[in-house]
Amino acid sequence: MNQKNSLGLNKCFLDLDNPFELFQNWFEEAKKKEINDPNALALGTANKEGIPSVRMVLLKGHDENGFVFYTNLNSQKGNEIKENPNASMCFHWKSLLR
Repeated sequence: MNQKNSLGLNKCFLDLDNPFELFQNWFEEAKKKEINDPNALALGTANKEGIPSVRMVLLKGHDENGFVFYTNLNSQKGNEIKENPNASMCFHWKSLLR
């Protein structure tokens, strides 16, 4: 357990049945404490051959249906998402050690 975790593991994972609620709690804390773009995330995609690529994008919204970011649909990222709709996101909130 990371002793410096701002919420502590016991509070962080109280509601594992609702990951969107957990994300909302973490994101609200990040917006208060992370001075540099708390909505920045690394978006990983892969083309139809499975070759991965990662780039930074900004989260524009989220709810229980998913996460929203804006992109050019004709960009490499847009084309990869059309070819292979599986993607991953990773936020890095250094000030929260997350």
